[in-house]
Amino acid sequence: MNHPQPATASAPARAIVIDELTATLVPSLQRKLQQALTSEGPQLVVDLEPLRVIDSAGIGLLIAAKNSVAEQQGQIRLLNVPAPVFNLLKSMRLISCLNAELASNDSDSDDDLERYFDEAQVA
Repeated sequence: MNHPQPATASAPARAIVIDELTATLVPSLQRKLQQALTSEGPQLVVDLEPLRVIDSAGIGLLIAAKNSVAEQQGQIRLLNVPAPVFNLLKSMRLISCLNAELASNDSDSDDDLERYFDEAQVA
């Protein structure tokens, strides 16, 4: 698991870098996101560039984080979302509420979506 990394200078908060969003990691990620909200304020930036695995608990965590920042009149922003995850969020109609941005080096294709789910089942 990666540690929080500074976001770009123009970002309103530090970016939380996440490489895995699965049920086994949700409790620790939830604490990390809460700490970021407490220390940085209600603007939450999550960098998903290294994301390898996501499951329904991970998606639930993103929605819960979005709700937490909304309660504080803030917003969440997902950066560098891999294309398979972006497509999944799009099919769930979560792109706009999570402010998800497709990774610039990814194409908008579904080719690797099954790999993400297969790896999540193994984890």
